[in-house]
Amino acid sequence: MLISAIALYGCNQRNSDEACNHQVTMDLDSGNYDAVLASSCADPMQRGAAYFGKAGFDAVAVINAMSRTSSGPTSTTGPSNLNIYMNTLVKDVTSAALADLDYSSLQYQSIPMGSAFYLDAQFDIGIVDTMKSLSLLKSILNTTGAGTVSSACDRNDNGKPDAIDAAACALLISAGNTISSCASSMTLTEDVPDMIVSELGATLTGTYRGMIFQVDGAGLNTAGCPSPNVYKQLLYWSTSGTPTWAPAATSLSSTCTGTPGGDTWPCPIIRNNQPLDLVTAIDTSLNSALTALGTSLTGTSDVRSSIENIRSAACGTSTCTAAELAGYLQTY
Repeated sequence: MLISAIALYGCNQRNSDEACNHQVTMDLDSGNYDAVLASSCADPMQRGAAYFGKAGFDAVAVINAMSRTSSGPTSTTGPSNLNIYMNTLVKDVTSAALADLDYSSLQYQSIPMGSAFYLDAQFDIGIVDTMKSLSLLKSILNTTGAGTVSSACDRNDNGKPDAIDAAACALLISAGNTISSCASSMTLTEDVPDMIVSELGATLTGTYRGMIFQVDGAGLNTAGCPSPNVYKQLLYWSTSGTPTWAPAATSLSSTCTGTPGGDTWPCPIIRNNQPLDLVTAIDTSLNSALTALGTSLTGTSDVRSSIENIRSAACGTSTCTAAELAGYLQTY
């Protein structure tokens, strides 16, 4: 009787484990990511995929887009590669979505080298960290409610959305340039240094500099322009290395209040009680992505080529700079 009871318990346990694993697979396929993360039998590969999905990404769509853009930094026909990334792959950028990307990467990183899933996990780290870098870049773009960069506003008629011009100008100014280095017909209508930023009554760590750029001109493509045609950008005072005004990664889905002035600004994304440095975070993510892909893949692949092209176009051959990222935005 005891042997029969033990055998029955073992059978029931196996059936329970199989049912749990099956449910995790079903939840992952149906996009019920919170259920996957709450499951006791989800493994790190499944949890990594769930966090990636919760951040707003579909792995198959990302890989397909990477394959389409593997030939170089821009396409010869149709939208540029950066246009595809900013509108097809990356939607609204929030602090929570960026955190989910970090959690996804950490799950894949937890898989040890001896695991049968190690190389797959390294490939997934490459994908996740690349999407984080592109999300960070999009975090400083003024977008429509649908999370797209409006191409229906080009008052200065330079073939780039005015939102792109404004973000590139903020990057250039943070690199020590003046407004004269920016796209044509742009003015800096407001520049508020030493600003305190607060959200829901809580003061966010750091000293900020709010800049408002206005783009004018007689361009015909103006149907999607705000009125007035102005764009807000946020820098923060960084004391890492040589003290300087550095671009802050910001959330597209929330606004904060600045003092003095009482104006609203994109909310900075905070990590470790400090504003997230946009340029450093992009550089770190792209380097991590290429290191992981170098481990998982031998030879060339469309995905690896595409990410190498992003790194080269955005940062050149060395550490990313704000000026290089400004130039990358102009490939839109």
